[in-house]
Amino acid sequence: MTHVPYKRSVCRVRRGFTLIELLVLIGVIAALLGILLPALSRAREQAKRTNCLSNLRQLGQGMIMYAGENRDRLPNGNPDDFDATNRVLVNLSVMYLKNAGVFHCPSSDKPVPRRIDTGDQSQPDSARVSYEFYSVWWQPEYGPLLTRLRGRAPLAWDHDGGAGKPEPDQNHGTGGGNVVFADGHAEWQDAADWDGASWPHPGDLFYPMPLSIP
Repeated sequence: MTHVPYKRSVCRVRRGFTLIELLVLIGVIAALLGILLPALSRAREQAKRTNCLSNLRQLGQGMIMYAGENRDRLPNGNPDDFDATNRVLVNLSVMYLKNAGVFHCPSSDKPVPRRIDTGDQSQPDSARVSYEFYSVWWQPEYGPLLTRLRGRAPLAWDHDGGAGKPEPDQNHGTGGGNVVFADGHAEWQDAADWDGASWPHPGDLFYPMPLSIP
Protein backbone atom coordinates (compact mmCIF):
# COMPACT_ATOMS: atom_id res chain seq x y z
CA MET A 1 0.00 0.00 0.00
CA THR A 2 1.44 3.30 -1.12
CA HIS A 3 1.48 6.01 1.48
CA VAL A 4 0.22 9.42 0.25
CA PRO A 5 1.62 12.19 2.34
CA TYR A 6 -0.92 14.52 3.90
CA LYS A 7 -0.94 18.05 2.50
CA ARG A 8 -2.30 20.73 4.72
CA SER A 9 -4.72 22.98 2.85
CA VAL A 10 -4.02 26.65 2.92
CA CYS A 11 -7.03 28.88 3.63
CA ARG A 12 -6.73 32.08 1.66
CA VAL A 13 -8.37 35.14 3.15
CA ARG A 14 -9.86 37.55 0.54
CA ARG A 15 -8.87 41.11 1.29
CA GLY A 16 -11.66 43.74 0.98
CA PHE A 17 -11.40 47.26 -0.40
CA THR A 18 -9.62 49.76 1.73
CA LEU A 19 -11.30 53.06 2.57
CA ILE A 20 -9.02 54.89 0.16
CA GLU A 21 -9.86 52.50 -2.68
CA LEU A 22 -13.59 52.94 -2.03
CA LEU A 23 -13.22 56.72 -2.03
CA VAL A 24 -11.32 56.58 -5.32
CA LEU A 25 -14.00 54.32 -6.84
CA ILE A 26 -16.79 56.67 -5.68
CA GLY A 27 -14.86 59.61 -7.14
CA VAL A 28 -14.51 57.87 -10.51
CA ILE A 29 -18.24 57.02 -10.60
CA ALA A 30 -19.16 60.61 -9.68
CA ALA A 31 -16.90 61.96 -12.43
CA LEU A 32 -18.46 59.63 -15.01
CA LEU A 33 -21.96 60.67 -13.93
CA GLY A 34 -20.93 64.31 -14.20
CA ILE A 35 -19.89 63.67 -17.81
CA LEU A 36 -22.77 61.42 -18.83
CA LEU A 37 -25.79 63.12 -17.23
CA PRO A 38 -25.49 66.43 -19.14
CA ALA A 39 -25.02 64.49 -22.37
CA LEU A 40 -28.12 62.40 -21.63
CA SER A 41 -30.07 65.55 -20.78
CA ARG A 42 -29.04 67.15 -24.08
CA ALA A 43 -29.99 64.00 -25.95
CA ARG A 44 -33.43 63.94 -24.32
CA GLU A 45 -34.02 67.61 -25.15
CA GLN A 46 -32.90 67.03 -28.74
CA ALA A 47 -35.39 64.17 -29.05
CA LYS A 48 -38.12 66.47 -27.69
CA ARG A 49 -37.16 69.17 -30.21
CA THR A 50 -37.44 66.61 -33.00
CA ASN A 51 -40.93 65.57 -31.83
CA CYS A 52 -41.86 69.24 -31.53
CA LEU A 53 -40.80 69.79 -35.16
CA SER A 54 -43.01 66.87 -36.17
CA ASN A 55 -45.97 68.43 -34.32
CA LEU A 56 -45.47 71.77 -36.03
CA ARG A 57 -45.21 70.14 -39.46
CA GLN A 58 -48.57 68.48 -38.81
CA LEU A 59 -50.06 71.79 -37.66
CA GLY A 60 -48.69 73.43 -40.79
CA GLN A 61 -50.23 70.78 -43.03
CA GLY A 62 -53.55 71.16 -41.23
CA MET A 63 -53.48 74.92 -41.76
CA ILE A 64 -52.61 74.50 -45.44
CA MET A 65 -55.55 72.11 -45.87
CA TYR A 66 -57.76 74.59 -44.00
CA ALA A 67 -56.76 77.33 -46.46
CA GLY A 68 -57.36 74.98 -49.39
CA GLU A 69 -60.98 74.55 -48.34
CA ASN A 70 -61.58 78.16 -47.26
CA ARG A 71 -60.70 80.17 -50.35
CA ASP A 72 -57.01 80.44 -49.41
CA ARG A 73 -57.75 81.97 -46.00
CA LEU A 74 -55.88 80.74 -42.95
CA PRO A 75 -57.68 80.38 -39.59
CA ASN A 76 -58.67 83.87 -38.49
CA GLY A 77 -61.46 85.00 -36.22
CA ASN A 78 -60.45 88.64 -35.72
CA PRO A 79 -57.93 89.18 -32.88
CA ASP A 80 -60.33 91.60 -31.21
CA ASP A 81 -62.98 88.87 -30.92
CA PHE A 82 -61.81 86.33 -28.34
CA ASP A 83 -64.66 83.90 -28.93
CA ALA A 84 -64.15 83.96 -32.70
CA THR A 85 -60.47 83.09 -32.30
CA ASN A 86 -61.43 80.18 -30.05
CA ARG A 87 -63.90 78.91 -32.66
CA VAL A 88 -61.49 78.94 -35.61
CA LEU A 89 -58.76 77.12 -33.68
CA VAL A 90 -61.18 74.51 -32.37
CA ASN A 91 -62.48 74.06 -35.92
CA LEU A 92 -58.90 73.64 -37.19
CA SER A 93 -58.42 70.84 -34.67
CA VAL A 94 -61.74 69.09 -35.26
CA MET A 95 -61.66 69.21 -39.06
CA TYR A 96 -57.96 68.80 -39.90
CA LEU A 97 -56.01 67.60 -36.85
CA LYS A 98 -57.68 64.69 -35.10
CA ASN A 99 -54.92 64.20 -32.49
CA ALA A 100 -55.01 66.89 -29.81
CA GLY A 101 -51.47 65.92 -28.78
CA VAL A 102 -49.93 67.68 -31.78
CA PHE A 103 -50.79 71.00 -30.13
CA HIS A 104 -48.49 70.13 -27.21
CA CYS A 105 -44.70 70.52 -27.23
CA PRO A 106 -42.98 67.55 -25.54
CA SER A 107 -40.66 69.97 -23.71
CA SER A 108 -43.57 71.83 -22.12
CA ASP A 109 -44.44 71.22 -18.48
CA LYS A 110 -48.12 71.73 -19.20
CA PRO A 111 -50.41 68.68 -19.50
CA VAL A 112 -51.10 67.21 -22.91
CA PRO A 113 -54.58 68.25 -24.12
CA ARG A 114 -57.19 65.48 -24.19
CA ARG A 115 -59.12 67.40 -26.82
CA ILE A 116 -59.08 70.94 -28.18
CA ASP A 117 -62.03 72.95 -26.97
CA THR A 118 -60.59 76.47 -26.72
CA GLY A 119 -57.90 78.81 -27.99
CA ASP A 120 -57.39 80.32 -24.54
CA GLN A 121 -53.74 79.78 -23.63
CA SER A 122 -54.52 79.65 -19.91
CA GLN A 123 -56.83 76.63 -20.26
CA PRO A 124 -55.60 73.00 -20.25
CA ASP A 125 -57.29 71.78 -23.47
CA SER A 126 -56.18 74.72 -25.59
CA ALA A 127 -54.92 74.88 -29.16
CA ARG A 128 -52.37 77.35 -27.82
CA VAL A 129 -51.10 75.27 -24.90
CA SER A 130 -47.60 75.22 -26.48
CA TYR A 131 -47.75 77.04 -29.82
CA GLU A 132 -48.79 80.40 -31.21
CA PHE A 133 -50.50 80.96 -34.57
CA TYR A 134 -49.61 83.77 -36.98
CA SER A 135 -52.96 84.07 -38.72
CA VAL A 136 -55.07 84.70 -35.60
CA TRP A 137 -53.35 88.07 -35.05
CA TRP A 138 -54.42 89.56 -38.39
CA GLN A 139 -57.37 91.87 -38.79
CA PRO A 140 -59.78 89.92 -41.04
CA GLU A 141 -59.86 92.58 -43.77
CA TYR A 142 -56.18 91.83 -44.44
CA GLY A 143 -56.57 88.08 -44.81
CA PRO A 144 -54.33 86.38 -44.29
CA LEU A 145 -54.25 84.54 -47.60
CA LEU A 146 -51.85 81.61 -47.72
CA THR A 147 -50.58 82.32 -51.23
CA ARG A 148 -49.64 85.89 -50.31
CA LEU A 149 -47.26 84.55 -47.68
CA ARG A 150 -45.15 83.14 -50.55
CA GLY A 151 -44.13 80.07 -48.55
CA ARG A 152 -41.88 82.18 -46.32
CA ALA A 153 -43.99 83.56 -43.48
CA PRO A 154 -44.35 81.66 -40.20
CA LEU A 155 -47.59 79.81 -39.55
CA ALA A 156 -47.06 78.53 -35.99
CA TRP A 157 -44.22 78.37 -33.48
CA ASP A 158 -43.03 77.62 -29.94
CA HIS A 159 -44.25 80.15 -27.39
CA ASP A 160 -41.70 82.88 -26.59
CA GLY A 161 -38.90 81.24 -28.55
CA GLY A 162 -37.29 84.62 -29.17
CA ALA A 163 -37.35 85.82 -25.56
CA GLY A 164 -33.89 86.73 -24.35
CA LYS A 165 -34.72 85.88 -20.75
CA PRO A 166 -36.57 82.94 -19.17
CA GLU A 167 -40.33 83.12 -19.59
CA PRO A 168 -42.93 80.77 -18.02
CA ASP A 169 -44.33 79.63 -21.38
CA GLN A 170 -41.04 78.87 -23.13
CA ASN A 171 -40.83 75.31 -24.37
CA HIS A 172 -37.08 74.99 -24.98
CA GLY A 173 -35.53 77.67 -22.78
CA THR A 174 -33.97 80.90 -24.00
CA GLY A 175 -32.07 79.43 -26.95
CA GLY A 176 -34.87 79.67 -29.52
CA GLY A 177 -37.80 77.66 -30.78
CA ASN A 178 -39.23 75.66 -33.64
CA VAL A 179 -41.23 77.34 -36.39
CA VAL A 180 -43.39 75.99 -39.25
CA PHE A 181 -43.60 78.11 -42.38
CA ALA A 182 -46.16 78.69 -45.12
CA ASP A 183 -44.52 76.16 -47.45
CA GLY A 184 -45.04 73.44 -44.80
CA HIS A 185 -41.43 73.00 -43.69
CA ALA A 186 -40.43 73.42 -40.04
CA GLU A 187 -37.05 74.32 -38.58
CA TRP A 188 -35.30 75.56 -35.46
CA GLN A 189 -34.78 79.33 -35.22
CA ASP A 190 -32.23 80.74 -32.78
CA ALA A 191 -33.58 83.31 -30.33
CA ALA A 192 -31.36 86.06 -31.77
CA ASP A 193 -33.02 85.66 -35.19
CA TRP A 194 -36.61 86.19 -34.06
CA ASP A 195 -38.39 89.46 -34.89
CA GLY A 196 -39.82 89.58 -31.34
CA ALA A 197 -40.13 87.51 -28.19
CA SER A 198 -42.98 85.49 -29.72
CA TRP A 199 -42.74 86.59 -33.35
CA PRO A 200 -40.42 84.56 -35.61
CA HIS A 201 -38.53 85.97 -38.56
CA PRO A 202 -39.69 87.01 -41.15
CA GLY A 203 -43.10 87.65 -39.56
CA ASP A 204 -42.58 91.41 -39.71
CA LEU A 205 -42.04 91.29 -43.46
CA PHE A 206 -45.51 89.93 -44.20
CA TYR A 207 -47.60 91.42 -41.42
CA PRO A 208 -49.58 94.37 -42.83
CA MET A 209 -50.11 96.45 -39.70
CA PRO A 210 -48.13 97.58 -36.63
CA LEU A 211 -47.53 94.55 -34.45
CA SER A 212 -49.85 94.07 -31.52
CA ILE A 213 -47.54 91.63 -29.75
CA PRO A 214 -43.78 91.87 -28.96
